[in-house]
Amino acid sequence: MEKKKMSDVTKMVIAMVLGSIVGLVVGEPATQIGFIGDMWLNLMKMFLVPIVVCMLVKGISSMDDPKTLGRLGVRFTVFYLFTTACAALIGAGMPLIFNLGSGFQYTPAGGAGAVQIKAMPSIQKFFLSMFSTNMFGTFSKGDMMQVLVISCFIGVAIVLLPAEKREPVRQWFFSMADLVMSLINIAMKLAPYGVFCLMASTMGKHGMGVLLTIAQILGAFYAACLIQVVVIYCVIPFLAAQISPLSFLKKSFPVTAAAISTCSSNAVLPVSVETAKKNFNVSDVVASLGVPLGATVNKDGVAVLCGVVLIFSANAMGMPLSIAQIANLIFATVLVTSAGSGVPGGGLMNLMIVATAIGMPLDIVVMVGGFYRFFDMGTTTVNCLGTLSGTVLIDRLEKKFNKVSLV
Repeated sequence: MEKKKMSDVTKMVIAMVLGSIVGLVVGEPATQIGFIGDMWLNLMKMFLVPIVVCMLVKGISSMDDPKTLGRLGVRFTVFYLFTTACAALIGAGMPLIFNLGSGFQYTPAGGAGAVQIKAMPSIQKFFLSMFSTNMFGTFSKGDMMQVLVISCFIGVAIVLLPAEKREPVRQWFFSMADLVMSLINIAMKLAPYGVFCLMASTMGKHGMGVLLTIAQILGAFYAACLIQVVVIYCVIPFLAAQISPLSFLKKSFPVTAAAISTCSSNAVLPVSVETAKKNFNVSDVVASLGVPLGATVNKDGVAVLCGVVLIFSANAMGMPLSIAQIANLIFATVLVTSAGSGVPGGGLMNLMIVATAIGMPLDIVVMVGGFYRFFDMGTTTVNCLGTLSGTVLIDRLEKKFNKVSLV
């Protein structure tokens, strides 16, 4: 009988527990192995630019003809981008309102003075800063905002190529995306060692306060998720299309249960389609477009996580963000989380990319990574409920205003 292999997530959890125990027992000397965890962190950072370029170009260039999306595609896309921006704002609001993280007394490597959190400048300067004068220089510097814009242009340019020229270029990026995924898989195999060293070093330095910190972040995260579900997925559809909030929550239970148990938006996709059609009488056309599109671009749960963790990190460093910096965080979150899925530990990877884009250190992000399974249940559930809510709402609006029989 073949032995069942232990998953990478399970290994990371075990490493996190063992590292925490070692840090608590050994104390301050455990910080001496922190550099090994930093080496692993640098390895992960090295892959951020290739991940963004390959996955975003792959996602955009997969559309053979943008016109095929039509009216429904535009409406779904606008709705998903709107709910993602709301999710990031709600996530950021929780630690801002309750000043979470301010008592953690966290100092990043190199000191707080080494951290330059990017703000959103004037409108003119902001848009100007998004466009690079040197593509390869941008990749070298790792300016994530410019990398995102360049990737979007490359993806659109591929779509606009004649069919006979488009396919070879697209296949090259598909192959490069597979290569990057392989590199990430290698890095994830080393994750338990990196997590062990980072947790041992962190616990050795901060003691049990780390667990209290994670508990605060977890509580703020799920509170923000609840607000997102109630206000954005229940109240707005009720006001726009008279969809009963209680009825929506009750009928969407199969999706919620599947999301919590699998922690994978793609795995929940068939359940979401079936629930939309069977429980909400959504037309086959709308369900077949809205749910797969949402599984790709609608990452509201991850957006909530980005808002909570990054504002918490800023408070912990004693560097509360300005309105301009928060706006920049939300903009980066919407761009990154809407770029598509397919990366192992996708939510955590998106969190690292957004943090890098706004100039935030990854120390607390990695701490969250050690407990990511507890967060992932919430991110996946919010992702899937957001997709289902948008699919049901747009189906009702289509039937109400366009008087079209959608089969």
